[in-house]
Amino acid sequence: MTQQQRDSLNYFFVHVFNRILACEEQALSRVGASDLSVKELHVLEAVGDLAAEGRNTMTQIADALSIRVSSLTTAVNTLVRKGYLERGGEPGDRRVIRVRLTPKGEDANHLHAQFHARMVDSAAGRLKEEELDTLLRSLSQLEQFFQEMRCQNQLI
Repeated sequence: MTQQQRDSLNYFFVHVFNRILACEEQALSRVGASDLSVKELHVLEAVGDLAAEGRNTMTQIADALSIRVSSLTTAVNTLVRKGYLERGGEPGDRRVIRVRLTPKGEDANHLHAQFHARMVDSAAGRLKEEELDTLLRSLSQLEQFFQEMRCQNQLI
């Protein structure tokens, strides 16, 4: 890898990723979800997706987000206080806590999904079909790399 390639890849990882997050926050603040951070939106997204599959315990949600249950607990407490999530015990086993979106949480999650759909459609619309296929193959390889590195803690 040349230094220019290294710099370009680093620029993408750092600056483009941060720009996407900033655009996401701006878009959501324009539609009334200004009291949510991007991290909180991603918790809502995970809760919504996992609840639809019946896998919405604190442990399952934390695993899906690759965070500790203690970190999720802090986020859930905040989102419950803001009215986006609700918690409930599992009938027959009060130790199991399930987390669900409230109607307010469903609305925010829907707006978040709309933002992502527009972003994906807009970005993909700038590429030829073969360029999009190449990009998707490359991103799949990057995802696999980061999954392997996360499991092995080799990035630090």
